[in-house]
Amino acid sequence: MTARFLTWWHKPVVQFIGRTLLYAIIIMILVYLYSYRGVTNSHFIYNEF
Repeated sequence: MTARFLTWWHKPVVQFIGRTLLYAIIIMILVYLYSYRGVTNSHFIYNEF
């Protein structure tokens, strides 16, 4: 089973699609965490000056 998966994973098309999905998920998580904090709620050091 593992050898079959590895031969399937080493195809360039499968690697491209897999990495694209992984990076898209990471970007979506980062956007979600950024929006959860809120853009206007940032505590920048020079906001009070």
